[in-house]
Amino acid sequence: MKETSTSYNRALLTGAGLTLLLFALFLITNWKLSAQELFMDSPFFLAIYFLIFTVGHPAIMAHWQERLKEGTEKVLVFPILLIVLLYAYLIIHGHTPFQGSAGLFIFYLLFPTVGFLAFKKTSLPVVWSDIIFVLLIVIPATSISFGTGTSLPFNGSGFSNAMRLVIMLSAVYSFGYIRNLSDVGFFPNFRWQSLLTALGAWLSFVLLIVVLGYFGNFLNFSGNDVFTSKFAYEWVKDFVRIFVGTALFEELFLRGLLQNILAKKITQSGKWPVYWKWGFIIFFLLSFVTGYFVQLKMAWFPMLITVLIFIPAYFIEKKQVTLHGPYTSLAITSLFFGLVHFHSGSLLFVGLASIAGWAYGYTYMKTKSVFYAALVHALVNSSEFLFHI
Repeated sequence: MKETSTSYNRALLTGAGLTLLLFALFLITNWKLSAQELFMDSPFFLAIYFLIFTVGHPAIMAHWQERLKEGTEKVLVFPILLIVLLYAYLIIHGHTPFQGSAGLFIFYLLFPTVGFLAFKKTSLPVVWSDIIFVLLIVIPATSISFGTGTSLPFNGSGFSNAMRLVIMLSAVYSFGYIRNLSDVGFFPNFRWQSLLTALGAWLSFVLLIVVLGYFGNFLNFSGNDVFTSKFAYEWVKDFVRIFVGTALFEELFLRGLLQNILAKKITQSGKWPVYWKWGFIIFFLLSFVTGYFVQLKMAWFPMLITVLIFIPAYFIEKKQVTLHGPYTSLAITSLFFGLVHFHSGSLLFVGLASIAGWAYGYTYMKTKSVFYAALVHALVNSSEFLFHI
């Protein structure tokens, strides 16, 4: 019991320390904002990011799950707290959170928690409805609007936005605390092996891009003096913006939830070749359709990438002795991640995004951490900034 209490307190202190470090960066990069703006936004920044750094920690989860067993009504307290936090943020900036479809945000945020309780989905095995729940959270998240931004800071940028962070916290809570889904990995933890895995995945991807770019003539190393303090400052700002604004969100839903659930589902079935076969067929066809409508002359490229991702996954799965499914799930989610980038209008980008998706998913699979997957994601995207990929 004492060890559990110590782990809980250590997790809180670590979360507080990371929050303060990020807050210092928040103040440094937004020093041009008025004192009033910073005064209004700082409490929300501190509260939301403290939750980001603590809610998914196993020690925190174990502590609060015991207390949630005391009454069903207590289960709704946290999502309601998130709603109050977001609405207060909007209201103090002179905006109403109840206009139009945004008025339904309350039901949207409560949906996963109430849904898992209603369907009594509070333990393994995972089922297809778990994936449906993920999609029903993440798809509306891309279109919900309060008619104004919810950036942190409100009239600045660089630290994601309050609505997206609240949605992430709601998902971690509903899947972790209520659904009891293991291995979501939404908490920061420093391990040398995990860091080396992440850096290795990033460097491997960058090396591949350099080789492909050299022969494909799409790399440009000119235009930036990378050894100046100004460039370093802008790079750090860009990295942090990507990490907290894009990478954490996408890696939570695509790796911590979707890849995680699918891997468990395939493993439970004991029929990984069936999932591999149909995954390959479906994504090969989707790659062709994407290529046909986006850039017909390059239609072969995403199809080739599909083959190059699924074939290694098959042989790796065959070599596994006890656990089958993770690499099939990795291949499926990597192609899914790449193909949803069709809006870029470039099949080259779609293909490279699929390969990057493998790097992110592989990092998550090996580290069981969304934060390390997000680290690779942010490094890859800021490498694009560095090298003009």
